[in-house]
Amino acid sequence: MRDHLRRPWRVLRQLGVVLLLFAVQRWIFFGAYREQFPVLNGSSLFWVVLQGLRFDAMTVVVANALWIVLELLPFPWRSRKSWTTGMRFLFLAVNIVLLLICCIDLAYFGFNGKRLTADILGQTGAGLRELPSMLLNYWWTALIFLLALFVLLRSTRHRNDALAPRPFRDLLVALPFLGLLVLVARGGWQYQGLSPAHANDHVGPAWASLVTNSAFTFGYSLSEPPLHHRYALEASTLDRLAPLRYSLPGPLSAARPNVVVLIVESMGREYLGSLNNGKGYFPFVDSLAARSLVFANGFANAERSNKSICAILGGIPSFTDDAFMNTAFAGNTVEGLGTRMKEIGYATAFFHGGLNGEYKFDSFTRACGFDRYYGKDEFGDETYFDGHWGVYDEEFLQWSADRLKELPQPFCAAAFTLSSHDPFVIPERYHGVFPSGGQDIHESLGYTDMAIRRFFEKASREPWFANTIFVITGDHTYLYNEHPKWYRNPAGRFAVPIVVYAPDGRLAGRDEHTAQHLDIVPTVLDLVGYSGEINTFGQSLMRQDRPAHAVIQLGGQYSLIEDDRILLFDGERPTALYDHRTDTLCAKDLRMSEPERTAHMTQVLKAQIERHAQVMLGNGLVAK
Repeated sequence: MRDHLRRPWRVLRQLGVVLLLFAVQRWIFFGAYREQFPVLNGSSLFWVVLQGLRFDAMTVVVANALWIVLELLPFPWRSRKSWTTGMRFLFLAVNIVLLLICCIDLAYFGFNGKRLTADILGQTGAGLRELPSMLLNYWWTALIFLLALFVLLRSTRHRNDALAPRPFRDLLVALPFLGLLVLVARGGWQYQGLSPAHANDHVGPAWASLVTNSAFTFGYSLSEPPLHHRYALEASTLDRLAPLRYSLPGPLSAARPNVVVLIVESMGREYLGSLNNGKGYFPFVDSLAARSLVFANGFANAERSNKSICAILGGIPSFTDDAFMNTAFAGNTVEGLGTRMKEIGYATAFFHGGLNGEYKFDSFTRACGFDRYYGKDEFGDETYFDGHWGVYDEEFLQWSADRLKELPQPFCAAAFTLSSHDPFVIPERYHGVFPSGGQDIHESLGYTDMAIRRFFEKASREPWFANTIFVITGDHTYLYNEHPKWYRNPAGRFAVPIVVYAPDGRLAGRDEHTAQHLDIVPTVLDLVGYSGEINTFGQSLMRQDRPAHAVIQLGGQYSLIEDDRILLFDGERPTALYDHRTDTLCAKDLRMSEPERTAHMTQVLKAQIERHAQVMLGNGLVAK
């Protein structure tokens, strides 16, 4: 090879090794989560490979920009050993980080259902604590990383810089080469630089997670402002499509019922037999549902516990990648469920057997008006610590029932279980007792159901029980590769039960309209007869004339669910419209055949996004 091309060739060769490792990781990722994607045919395979290369090349070039420039520019000292050693170290440091991020997400995608973003930084405490368990359960990702590291080290081992520098000639070669790399760094000729939204180009939203890579989505989320005004919408349009002020007429119920909101870890709709063609892992909750008002088409607004609790107790949509309490808006005033209930004389308390301070549950629930916090520290008995997340559900819920009877009535309490969280640890005495169903989570779900049954048995003997309304829901679903088909589509991925139970039977029936976690705060306030105006993104589920929908954001992809339709929106344009009930794999895009509905749902979603930005940026959660 000509001497003046040797250095650019070496740059290309080393970048090519990194690109090859990215490509290998993409197909390992596909193999691990193949059930989350449609079947690959010739056309989709071509575009996934091509678009994937586009994202990988941009990621690698941008991350290695400093190394590339320093390698190509004709510095007179570049043949010195100290310089070449430093350049090798720079190249390795950058690309080891890139490959590590991708390997981490090989495991983390199973929890999140999206490519890695900067919100993971808010979970470093729990992540470091659970690192030994994660390495044990996902040893294969560590092995993949070590193999990639070996290949990377081998690719940089030999280097010959004995050539005499010729500054003018080397500069003439370097400049057009650098110009080409600038084009690659933009991701192509398009007007704007590459963003996660471009993953939908040619392949559609179903393949977006396979087309992008985790290093790209993580880096992009670091550089993006969390919220800004995106759409020029009239105030009247916002008020019509995304009303914030919500009026509850009262009158305050003379009975002043107590309220218990029970949030069950990972309880997706598919785990209730009453909502899943008879097969389930919550027999006791199913027995309650038979005597309750059940919202059969309920949806979580988020994919993680610390984001879901913001919707359930605070009425805050999950339109940021990180949970509200980890964003710059965490200092905003929150008038959550507890705040409003205290206005009408309720005592408030929150129960969670996890480590105190974990995910900032204690801080957030206090901001939502829950004055008393009962966690692992308050429980105080290390005998029942599961070794991972906190106190086993059975013992903690029994203890919680004892604390509830100490509260002055009426009270509003929320309790959050944890035993059905990965790694699904239950007491040894219960191993083999509950149906396994072929997945690790199933046995822990049966255990949690038993813990809930024992809680209700104990609570039912207390005077406060008869005059109490219970709201039971899952915080989110759990992603794995053997879900029935509907639970793998963009709607089913967020399907959770919402059950409202009153011991006297006054709340019963089955509501098929779309419901969401954001509706829980106004629903509870309506049930107890709260009178006044509140700022909320939800609607009372007691009102039959409500606009029934659910709004979701996951990895920059927004969704609006209205009855049997789900619209996917990348922040700029709608990317798909599906009949998620009959088209269970969401393979037939209806945008062209239903343009009016697509346009309407797009406007609703834009209004919801803009209203959220307006409220967060203007501290507008308070009804003034």
